[in-house]
Amino acid sequence: MAKEIDLETMRCTSLFESITDAYVDDCLLLPDKVVFIVKKGQMSKAIGKGGSKINGVRNVFKNKKVYVIESDDTIEGFIKNMYPKIDIEVEVKETGKGKIAFIKVDKFKRGAVIGKAGEKIKTNKMLLKRKFNCDLRVI
Repeated sequence: MAKEIDLETMRCTSLFESITDAYVDDCLLLPDKVVFIVKKGQMSKAIGKGGSKINGVRNVFKNKKVYVIESDDTIEGFIKNMYPKIDIEVEVKETGKGKIAFIKVDKFKRGAVIGKAGEKIKTNKMLLKRKFNCDLRVI
């Protein structure tokens, strides 16, 4: 699935890469946030010692929240990278309408997976659709 990249996305990607020296696989620009998907194995490079590099990126994008997710070759691995601090189980099913990934999570952690007003799950659904053409559900 080809990704559409506009001039602003290319500018943000280039800026992120120049500050962090980490390679960006994808970038999602939203009105209130920027999400960078860094290549597998590049997460520590993107964060920097003591968070120095990611803080430099956040200083550049002052009016937006900045998120960094490590890429993965599998749907399951990518989803687990979206929620690194939450213990989740991922099951991918093929349906007549395409692939759907189901996240199984403890009922007390469900809010952390969905996010305030559903913003986190909406963003992660967009990312999963862009990368794997797969839908995302929480059960």
